[in-house]
Amino acid sequence: MPRQAKINDDATDGAVVHVATSNALNEASLVGYVTEYEHEDEQIAEIMRNAREAAQPHVDQKKAILKAAAENGLNKEPFRAKLAERKDLRKADNRRSVLNEEQQADFDAITAAMGDLPLFKHLDS
Repeated sequence: MPRQAKINDDATDGAVVHVATSNALNEASLVGYVTEYEHEDEQIAEIMRNAREAAQPHVDQKKAILKAAAENGLNKEPFRAKLAERKDLRKADNRRSVLNEEQQADFDAITAAMGDLPLFKHLDS
């Protein structure tokens, strides 16, 4: 089993890492991995910022729809709950479609074996 990297407790900031030599990882490799990983994190953050900006008009429109529904007498919480339920059902309906044919066959076999097993039946006892 390779030795674990140790933190140099003598360092004033506690951030100096001494990489164990038995795992064939040197400091340059470690710095390279960290740099690459952090670069990818930055790329993801940029994509997410752009996505949030692009989605904002749609978010605003959804809020406007909820507000209009409430102004016309629809109780917001039950309406939101129904919308969330429909979203969950769409996601559930799509679960099988992402599987390959063999996996779909297994999925179908599991579904048949479960029958009409109610959700959380084990909690009833």
